[in-house]
Amino acid sequence: MTTDGNSGIDSTGADRVSLSDSLTRAADTAASRREQEIRTELANNPQALQALDRLTANLNCYALTDEQQMQALDDFMAAPNAATAAHVEGRIAQDLGVDPAAAHSLVSPDAGTLTIDGRTYTIDNGALLDADGQRAGTIANNGVVQLDGEEQARNVYTDLGARVQLREAINGELTTLLDLHPADRRGRLDDANVNQDFADRVKDTLVRARQEGMAMQMDLVYRTFAHQDQLYAQGRTAPGARVTNARGGQSWHNYGLGADVVFSTANGQPSWPENGNWTRYGEIAESQGLTWGGRWRSPDRPHVEYHPGFGAGDAGGFVNTHNRDGLEGVWDRMGIGQQP
Repeated sequence: MTTDGNSGIDSTGADRVSLSDSLTRAADTAASRREQEIRTELANNPQALQALDRLTANLNCYALTDEQQMQALDDFMAAPNAATAAHVEGRIAQDLGVDPAAAHSLVSPDAGTLTIDGRTYTIDNGALLDADGQRAGTIANNGVVQLDGEEQARNVYTDLGARVQLREAINGELTTLLDLHPADRRGRLDDANVNQDFADRVKDTLVRARQEGMAMQMDLVYRTFAHQDQLYAQGRTAPGARVTNARGGQSWHNYGLGADVVFSTANGQPSWPENGNWTRYGEIAESQGLTWGGRWRSPDRPHVEYHPGFGAGDAGGFVNTHNRDGLEGVWDRMGIGQQP
């Protein structure tokens, strides 16, 4: 071993530094960077992060190229939840020819139920069985449904009316990977009094929430001026606790541009859990161009609204327009009218 007389540094030190840098660069792959991006995006959805943890840990058992790892991560992000994680691993195992039986079990749910278009099916190793026990189609852990006799596949995430529970046998016990209830069972977003542009954005928010394993549903959307005044009176001139500071015409609900979205309990009832993924829901809503009430000084976490070019407190300025020209007049004035 020799040293540089001027610096006193081992002359092989440069080689060691280069090796260290090389190892660091090796760890800094496209896949590792993509994984970190995903973790940042899903930081407020702990269940999705847990699914990602399981997926990445299991993928370490396979000798995957950086490109294959990237593809696996992108496939996971299509619907980042535990069911998708199982499906992604199963597809990789199938592609590599690893344990076909186990791979099929990962790709398709072992058990569960699906209700779609008013019909309920039992899930048995990926097969959909009707009330008579006859095979009626298939379902995969990526949420894709193929009913016999239909050319077009369906998807449990984009079908907001679907009720689905996907279960997988893990260590000898059935574990629920996905549990979603209908997101708008009363069709409130299809009300003619709700602006279509706004409704589409809320629907897209619900779809993404479902993809991330968040069971959410519509609570309130359109509200008349009279109903708004009744709510305003509550806790003031009428019995009950105060629920709003907005009089009739002062809420975006009154113009079909406000909505409340809540979580679903295990039996499908609306719920306002303190520990719900409200922040992640708000992030998704904001990504769809909606204003989320969770960031207000007095937070209203279920609430979203849409008023491009106007502020949250500008609703009252549309009362005269509404009284003269109706909802369509309000929407036209805002540049989001629906009539040609």
